Amino acid sequence: MPPSDLRQMAVVTKYELLKYLRGKRLLIIIALIAIIGILNLVVPPTIGSGYDPDPTTFSSSMLTEIGILIVLCATFFGADAIVSEFEQKTGLLLFPNAVKRHVLVLGKFIASALISVGAVALYYAITVIAVVAIDGSIAANTSLSFLYALAYLFGILAIAYLFSAIFRSSVYSVVLTFFTFFLILPIIDRVGGSIAHFKPWFTITFASGIVLDIFQQPYPVDVVRTVERTFRNTTRTLTVAQYYPSVAQALAVIFVYFIIGLILALWLTKRREM
Repeated sequence: MPPSDLRQMAVVTKYELLKYLRGKRLLIIIALIAIIGILNLVVPPTIGSGYDPDPTTFSSSMLTEIGILIVLCATFFGADAIVSEFEQKTGLLLFPNAVKRHVLVLGKFIASALISVGAVALYYAITVIAVVAIDGSIAANTSLSFLYALAYLFGILAIAYLFSAIFRSSVYSVVLTFFTFFLILPIIDRVGGSIAHFKPWFTITFASGIVLDIFQQPYPVDVVRTVERTFRNTTRTLTVAQYYPSVAQALAVIFVYFIIGLILALWLTKRREM
């Protein structure tokens, strides 16, 4: 009898992890983590500003680039996970065997999630060690920030898998994944908040704001105010808005992206032909 789906999933996960551990992408991520950490620790004393004595502010400044790291992890370890089987024709060897397509996708997703979680955890560990060594204590809500970062990671990783299931070329999938979360959605967030004055609660990048906002005590709330500006003897009234995602709503939005992305990726992969 063929092995069970769970056993096959474990085998797929194992070999995907080995592929990542032996590849160059993980080395690039580790090098990026080292560069970001070194810059955050070297630049302040170099320019004479020193480190912030408040552990919360110091932790928040160290984690400013965590969103970029998460997007890169999703791009490197998820954007071409499915499309590569069709593009490189390796699926011709896998699909005719007893390995079901949903087992293959879930096994790959688990491997991508594990390697990405390890990268994010490494950067949080560096942050905690630096803050404790310099300020002498851990910032409050660091663990919550880490959990929210993982939730954001799973959400965009599922969308990366969806793009990988849609496109025929890994280049298109990788490029779209990176620019969607690094450029397109952040532009929508900024335009919505600063120009159109609407809260872009529906974007996962806006929801990811809880990763850093959770450090603020009390938790920030939306601020909308009017400001008068005089230009060439003409007084104009401008509306200035600053929006923050609520924790419950942000987690719900991330969960929806995760469920929809993963389910559609499974469905499209099952129906896709070589």
